[in-house]
Amino acid sequence: MNDDLMRLCDPETGDALLEQDGKLVARSGGEYPIVDGIPRFVPSEFYAANFGKQWRMFPKTQLDSFTGIPISGDRLKRCLGGSFDLVRGKSVLEAGSGAGRFTEVFLAEGAVLDSFDISSAVEANAKNNAANTFNLVQADIRSIPFKNEAYDLVVCLGVLQHTPDTEQSIASLWTKVKPGGTLVIDHYDWNRWRLPPPIGGAEIFHRPRILRMAAEKRWPAVKKSVDFWFPVYWRYRDNAIMRRVLSRIGGINFYYPDLPLGSREAHYQWSLLDTHDARTDFYHRYRTVGSIKSTLDSLGAVDIAVWKGGNGVEARCAKPL
Repeated sequence: MNDDLMRLCDPETGDALLEQDGKLVARSGGEYPIVDGIPRFVPSEFYAANFGKQWRMFPKTQLDSFTGIPISGDRLKRCLGGSFDLVRGKSVLEAGSGAGRFTEVFLAEGAVLDSFDISSAVEANAKNNAANTFNLVQADIRSIPFKNEAYDLVVCLGVLQHTPDTEQSIASLWTKVKPGGTLVIDHYDWNRWRLPPPIGGAEIFHRPRILRMAAEKRWPAVKKSVDFWFPVYWRYRDNAIMRRVLSRIGGINFYYPDLPLGSREAHYQWSLLDTHDARTDFYHRYRTVGSIKSTLDSLGAVDIAVWKGGNGVEARCAKPL
C-alpha cells in the first residue's frame, strides 16, 4: 500500500508532491504529514469524526471477506451496470472508502486503485487491505489530492448524503473523471419513510436527540438503544407486521430478512453499526432521481442512468470525449 504516490498532487494547487522527512511537500510550499503510512490532507475529521470511530470499532463487519456473502460486491456490480468490466485493469478512484468494504472488491477485480476517506476510517482500511497495491489517503471530497481527469472510473457509494454540499461534492468527483470515463454515485432519496411515525420510522426522533449529546456520550447511547430493542426485533423477525410496528417505535436499523447474514450475532453487529451511522451523521441529506439527473446534466454528462435502488438513488454517467 502507498508504494507509488506519483498520482497524488497538492489539492490546492495541483502541484506534484515529493516525500521528504515523513511528509509530502509541494513546490508551492504546501506540506502534508504521513502518519502511520497514510498521507493526511485534512487537519481533523471535521463532520466525519463519528464515522471514523465507528469504522475503527467495526473494521470488518461489512466486508464480504468477513461475512462470506457478496453484499458489497453485488451492490457495486449493480451500480456498475451488472459487471466488473469497468473495473478490470482500469484506473479507479474510490471516494469515501470507510473500512474498505468496496476497496477489497475493487482490488480483487483488478483495479488500479486510488482511494480516500475524510475520516480516520482510513486506518481500518489500511489494515484490512494492507497486503494489496493501491494508494490510500485521508482527504476531503471537496479537495481531492489526486490528479484531474486521471481516472477511467470514479465511484462514490454511501457518502454524498453525509457531505456538506451534495452538488459541490459531485462536481469535485467529476473533475477526476477522464474524457470517456465513468462516474458512479448513490445518495439517500426522499420518500415517505423520512416522515414521522406512523407513516415513517422513529429514527427522525432519535437522531436529533443523539446529536445534541456530547460526542463521548453518543456511542453509549446508541448501543444502549440497540441492546434494548434488538432482542425484541429478533423475537419478531419473521412477523412482517411486528417489524413495521417496531420500526415506528424503536427505530433501530434491522436488516432481517433483507440481508442473508446467517446468524443473530451478524445481524446484531450490522444493526449496531448502521444505527450508529444513522443517528450520528452530522449531515443527512436527501435527493430525488430528478435532482440527481439534473446535477449530472449540468456537468455535461452523457449516457446518464439514474434509478431508485440500494440506499435510495443510484446513478451512472460518462464524461464526453
